[in-house]
Amino acid sequence: MWIMFIKIIFISIIAIILSFYYGDKSTDIISSLFSVVVSSKTLSNSTTRKLFTKKQLKLYNGVDKPELYISILGRIFDVTRGIKHYGPNQQYNIFVGRDASRCFVTGKFNIDDISDEVADFGNDDLRSLNYWLNFYKKEYKIVGKLIGRYFDNNGNQTPYGRAVKMMLKEAEREKEKDHLEKVKFPPCNVEWNVETGTRIWCSKKSGGIERDWSGMPYQLYEPGSKTYRCACINEHNEKLGSIKEYEDCDKSTFSCFIKGS
Repeated sequence: MWIMFIKIIFISIIAIILSFYYGDKSTDIISSLFSVVVSSKTLSNSTTRKLFTKKQLKLYNGVDKPELYISILGRIFDVTRGIKHYGPNQQYNIFVGRDASRCFVTGKFNIDDISDEVADFGNDDLRSLNYWLNFYKKEYKIVGKLIGRYFDNNGNQTPYGRAVKMMLKEAEREKEKDHLEKVKFPPCNVEWNVETGTRIWCSKKSGGIERDWSGMPYQLYEPGSKTYRCACINEHNEKLGSIKEYEDCDKSTFSCFIKGS
């Protein structure tokens, strides 16, 4: 308010000075200056998001206040237009007026399970949470930030908030790495029969990875791990990764029957 008042006084002084030098032309110049001040004020208001305490957010429940607000990872969204889902007595009303980030992944909607703690999540859960965050960013308007675990009293990210943000990015990077590995070493097809046991085989579409080669089933070991997964190995990639042949594999049919399965 005071800054705006000072700007107006400053422009008024300039207006008086300009009137001596430019006469009638000074009117257009002054008008432009005022437009810049007003537009900058409007822009500032449009980009400033409100900070909410937990007590304040709780009021936006469709009863105490007509709007419906939810929070995920400290970001507050207006979901009022989704009242048939989030309104009183509706399926997702448990999310309204609070940050229930954890519940988006766990699917536990009891009041005792409400929590915004997510730092113990694994990569799959973090990617699921990130999906929901991006969904709300796309579908609903962000109206503010919640003071607490993710943002401080000034609206800046807390150390916890920054840590979770980094975890989300790392989880997405791991997903990309996993996809690239599956392109190089596609998963095998698998079927089980009560009489013959488990059969694994490779095709040009096994593992959902389309390619111009089939490959042979091999045990592919992760670095430093004693566990393995079945992967289709191209003959040109047989020296890549830590692999081991399955017993009794029929290389003419690109398949194996696993004993004891």
